[in-house]
Amino acid sequence: MFTSNSNDFEFVNCIGAGCARTSAFSEYEAMTLRAGYSTCVSHTTSDMIATRVRNMDVAANTTFIFYAVEATSTNEIDQLSAITSDGDHINLIVKTAARKNNSPIIGSFPPLVYMLLATEPATAMETFIQWVRNIHRKSTSGNGIESNVVLVGHNGMNHDHVLLLKTMLVLGIKPPMWTFADSLPIFKLVTAPGETATLNFLANRYIPWFNHIHHDGLSDATALMHIITKTVPNWQMACLAFSNTYSGYIKSVGLNTLIVRPPLPFPNSMSSDLADQPAED
Repeated sequence: MFTSNSNDFEFVNCIGAGCARTSAFSEYEAMTLRAGYSTCVSHTTSDMIATRVRNMDVAANTTFIFYAVEATSTNEIDQLSAITSDGDHINLIVKTAARKNNSPIIGSFPPLVYMLLATEPATAMETFIQWVRNIHRKSTSGNGIESNVVLVGHNGMNHDHVLLLKTMLVLGIKPPMWTFADSLPIFKLVTAPGETATLNFLANRYIPWFNHIHHDGLSDATALMHIITKTVPNWQMACLAFSNTYSGYIKSVGLNTLIVRPPLPFPNSMSSDLADQPAED
């Protein structure tokens, strides 16, 4: 897949009167603009959400995967974890330029244990892609397509999805055509407007029986799965209400500019001129 000049920088601008918000920046108000709406968070109404829900269907072969990315201060992914509603999970420890783990669990590993468990970033990305494909193949008996995979992240539009896709693209790995969803607006705009909706707060409030370890990728992903599937009515539709296609999402954040273009060919006249040049001795 290659970009062309006409597709570069297709940021979404809020259509709200006098609003200057755009999807270009990873800020709270951009969350809905990156999720396929034409309005920022402040200008997205319940009627807009309801209209979108009425026009959506959950495909029979849809696979929902809840995931979390932990990253260093320089935005290097150091942990990539995911889980399904059935409990299938993956937990990848990723090597970084300097070890600085957010996870209190991984941070406690002795150096030798860490060296044995940590994988190179490219290997981790490929392993994650293959795991998702295997999960999707198993859950759909091989009948699903890539876009039927929905990756759900909490504040995913501004954090997890950006880091995951940017890492893949920078490493020269072609991202799958998954669908990317954000659980944060479910709470901020629908179930509990005006209330705190950090993952840690939601875990303490809705699933106090779960021993949530904040900033551990697998614990965060598992907490998110339990919160969504056990407390949100019609949670599949709720996730899709704040989702975007791979193509729509990367354009809204400008990641499409990282896709490598094919080299430009020489004009025919220049190619002929070069062919006529005498060979050097």
